[in-house]
Amino acid sequence: MIKEISIKKIATYNNTGVVFSGLKKINFFYGSNGSGKTTLSNAMKNIENFTDCNIDWASQPLKTLVYNQIFVEENFHQDSNIKGIFTLGKESTEIKNEITEKKRLVDKFDEEIRRMRTNLFNKEEEYNANENEFIDDCWELKRKYDNEFLQAFSGVRNNKINFMNKCKQSHSLEVQLCDLEDLRARSNKLFNGSLVKIQTFQSIKNDELNAACSNEIFQKQIVGKQEVDIAALISRLALSDWVKKGYDHVHNSEGMCPFCQQSLPDGFIHQLEEYFNETYENEMKELANYVDQYMESYSNLESSIQDLLLNELPYIDKEKISQQFELIRSKNEINLELIEQKQKEPSKGIVLVPVHEYIKNINLEIERINQEIQAHNRLVDNRAQEEQLLKDQIWRFIANENLHNHEKYVRKEFSIKNAITGIKDGITSKTSEKNRLISDIEGLEAQITSVNPSINEMNRLLKAYNFTNFKFAHTQTQGNYRLIRSTGEDVNQTLSEGEKTFVTFLYFMHLLNGSNNRDLITENKVVVIDDPISSLDSNVLFIVSNLILKLIDDIRNNRNNVVQLFVLTHNVYFHKEVTFDKRRSKGGKLHDETFWIIRKVNNVTDAQPYDTNPIKTSYELMWQELRSAAQSSSTTTVQNLIRRIIENYFKVFGNISEADILNKFEEEEKVLCKSLLSWANDGSHFASDDIYIEHPLDTNARYLNIFEKIFKVTNHHAHYKMMMGIEEANEIPQAQVS
Repeated sequence: MIKEISIKKIATYNNTGVVFSGLKKINFFYGSNGSGKTTLSNAMKNIENFTDCNIDWASQPLKTLVYNQIFVEENFHQDSNIKGIFTLGKESTEIKNEITEKKRLVDKFDEEIRRMRTNLFNKEEEYNANENEFIDDCWELKRKYDNEFLQAFSGVRNNKINFMNKCKQSHSLEVQLCDLEDLRARSNKLFNGSLVKIQTFQSIKNDELNAACSNEIFQKQIVGKQEVDIAALISRLALSDWVKKGYDHVHNSEGMCPFCQQSLPDGFIHQLEEYFNETYENEMKELANYVDQYMESYSNLESSIQDLLLNELPYIDKEKISQQFELIRSKNEINLELIEQKQKEPSKGIVLVPVHEYIKNINLEIERINQEIQAHNRLVDNRAQEEQLLKDQIWRFIANENLHNHEKYVRKEFSIKNAITGIKDGITSKTSEKNRLISDIEGLEAQITSVNPSINEMNRLLKAYNFTNFKFAHTQTQGNYRLIRSTGEDVNQTLSEGEKTFVTFLYFMHLLNGSNNRDLITENKVVVIDDPISSLDSNVLFIVSNLILKLIDDIRNNRNNVVQLFVLTHNVYFHKEVTFDKRRSKGGKLHDETFWIIRKVNNVTDAQPYDTNPIKTSYELMWQELRSAAQSSSTTTVQNLIRRIIENYFKVFGNISEADILNKFEEEEKVLCKSLLSWANDGSHFASDDIYIEHPLDTNARYLNIFEKIFKVTNHHAHYKMMMGIEEANEIPQAQVS
């Protein structure tokens, strides 16, 4: 069933267009000729031909049968055969019941498939929402690290979906997970820096300094010859260093003791010379040599460390090296003091403080620096491979950063995909079952379908409605009809417009219960009937109205394959006839129907829905009052009623202006018509008093004749006679409109 129709950018429907919403099973549209009704029916017949128009279906689209002038031209020619209408015969009630049951099951499968398609749509929307959420999560990481990992993101930086797909793939990368700082440093080096090889550092040499520090000369007591007579006293009093100082001055003291100022004993200088002999001097030279060795090796050590600290390589932890260097320097200060003490007092042994532990720490740091340098040099030697490895490790890092979102996305995606697969399998299964039933129905229908019931029924109705001078008959071509006279001759072009219209409508109504194709007999349909009463007199108009009323009743009680009806007309009386329903309370519409008026204003179509039948009794009351006023002497009442009827019927409903009406008259009668219109307007806009204003006795009769003439020249005389209750209009039952 159709829920809504949108029509725009065709004929008198402008770019904004008109939306007919809230449509029900039964829908009535009233509008004057040229207001846009036929455009609406044509669009409903072939909506795919109008790109700016749309039909919103409650479920799947149904076949739409439209009765309008195009249908007449396409399906009915007096001088050619007519396509036969296949219907189900009455020969086998059992087969028909089986068809009905299978069709019910087909409808059930249709509903289940529609529901599953709705569920499928919802699941696909849920899938897309999950996908979009993950896309946004991935894109946030892109924004966060874009500046740092510009080269790694190259190729996917400007497309969210491509970036998301790369994130998905990165979870399967089998590379080492690195921390952010490492990735930053390597990325800056590989992608932003100029890569050249770097020379590694030599470890700090400590052998000479260590050898100098550990030499036994520093611990040895350097004293004179012990066999000399004075040696015992010097040794006992530990005066060797004190005596040596005196000895250094005795050569300049002229035989006087430098300590007591007394004359030295004979041979005393010789004993001193013998005490501080060549051995003593050699040991003192050895001490001096090792002091020099210590000084030189320490100076070399210090230079090496300072060179390391002056290097600007980013791998060098200068603070760590400086700490060890300060410890070495402090130990060197101690050693210098000990060496100075040893040189002053050679007889005392000293132990120099070793620095090899601190040098070891510096060498460990140099080893680490060299590892960094070697890694850097490998980057230089294998730049392409290293760049690819770095990119993979960056994406592995991104995947790890996105791990929680990815796991949530994968869990939800798995669940939704399973649901979608299940629904699709269900749709396939239900569709297969439905198609099997349709095949069974087609086989059963083939057993009992025929065009004969349609011929017989249409001929019966023609006879019942007093169309006795022609009838439907078979042709030599199986499945076709032709129209013949009672003599058996083809009607050719001898049918009147009224007869042609009625026969065509009768054919259309039977087409609703069957099809030109025997395989589509039981197909559900939407039916549009657009002004079927053109060129019909009031009797046939009554017949058409009753056929439509029966169709409406069948639709409401689900007695046929028509699920929805649209009736469009410009005829007030026909509208009243087909909308008549005694169940309608106080003019309000029933739950399964809608009412619309279509108007053309400034050559643009507009439409308005109504909660009640818009063709109300006030219009009928005006005619009733006019009939009464015509018998009275009140000219003012007649004037006002004529104006109101002309305005309502011609201007409002028919969109026919006074100028249009005047153009229908010959010159002489045009003057009278213009006089009538002026007279009516004058009587409705100015106060009149019958006591003081005298009108000619035949004024009402004269203008009422012109009033009737207006309906004649505009081809609405049947409406005038019906509303005035004269001639054949008396034979037409009046619709009861509450």
